[in-house]
Amino acid sequence: MITSREQDAPRIGVLWREDRRAGSALPRADRGLRPLYDGLAALGAVLVPVPYSDDAVDEVREELLAVDGALVWVNPIQDGATRALLDPLLREVAAQGIWVSAHPDVILKLGTKEVLYRTRHLGWGSDTGLYQSAAEFAAAFPERLARLGRLVVKQARGNGGNGVWKVELPGGKPGPAGPDAVVRVQDARARDGSSELVALGEFIRRCEDCLAWSGSLVDQVYQDRLADGMIRCYFSGTRVTGFGRQWPQGLLDGPQGPAPATVMQDPGTPQWQALRQRAEQEWVPQLAGVLGLRAEELPAIWDADFLFGPKTPDGDDTYVLCEINASAVWPFPPAAAPVIAAAAVARSRAAQAMRPPVPAGSGGSGGQDPQPGHGQR
Repeated sequence: MITSREQDAPRIGVLWREDRRAGSALPRADRGLRPLYDGLAALGAVLVPVPYSDDAVDEVREELLAVDGALVWVNPIQDGATRALLDPLLREVAAQGIWVSAHPDVILKLGTKEVLYRTRHLGWGSDTGLYQSAAEFAAAFPERLARLGRLVVKQARGNGGNGVWKVELPGGKPGPAGPDAVVRVQDARARDGSSELVALGEFIRRCEDCLAWSGSLVDQVYQDRLADGMIRCYFSGTRVTGFGRQWPQGLLDGPQGPAPATVMQDPGTPQWQALRQRAEQEWVPQLAGVLGLRAEELPAIWDADFLFGPKTPDGDDTYVLCEINASAVWPFPPAAAPVIAAAAVARSRAAQAMRPPVPAGSGGSGGQDPQPGHGQR
């Protein structure tokens, strides 16, 4: 007897980086996934926890091959570990017909800092440079710094301010920028406004390792309204699913007081409807076209961080893309959970339908049996 997969409840894996020996049932409660689990259950999906560690690739492979889709939350850099082993595994699993979000190849197009350069001509763009080798960075970056006086340098892959620096000539003004020129460098991971004075040539040499592992560097003009905060716009596919009002402090001048807490907001929040309209109707379709992505390839959950650009003559806000996150987007607004769940179920069912049916009694369940009612620690 043959069991039709199309009639089966879709099995959806939740993958996150975790010590598998710890026996964690699900990601920590502060990741905010409880509404997503409820949304998946309401749609009849079976939740399968898949904790990931680099020393258990074979075990994780077997568990992923037993699901229909996988929602992945693993940062580019976390506790000194990268995705060097995970990404090939996810590609392999996806090639077997398992839906993976976000697919590593989509992340390479969408979720690295190179997207700032590739979309600099869109309405969210700013003056941006791209460097794909150490020699190119050493040759071209000093000229841009001399012309602009102050730039933010970002390695292509990173999170939490890792590999992001503000670099400026004295006073942040244009001027000579040879190898011996003294520049002020501020690391985005420092939250106290501290910085150091170094020779430009030394800073360029320091960036060689970051460029080698992440693949490229970009620079971007510094936004003078950084102290006004940032708007994180959450998406599922092409649809805005919510906003996060944030106040990053990593590149602000001088010591700062405690930052206000992030405020999660629904997609209908009146203050951001102009941003939502531009994002959904203009920027995301244009982004997909530039990157060569179909709408259905966009992740089930991703976000774009917007800084405030100069005010218009009428006093309206403009927005400048700071980065796009697609590797580990959590927490997110609770209102986004049903939309993410619906996307995951629909795409997992589509993956089911494309694969041959599994003979009854052949096994293949694999991995950890899901348990209804899992809490979050």
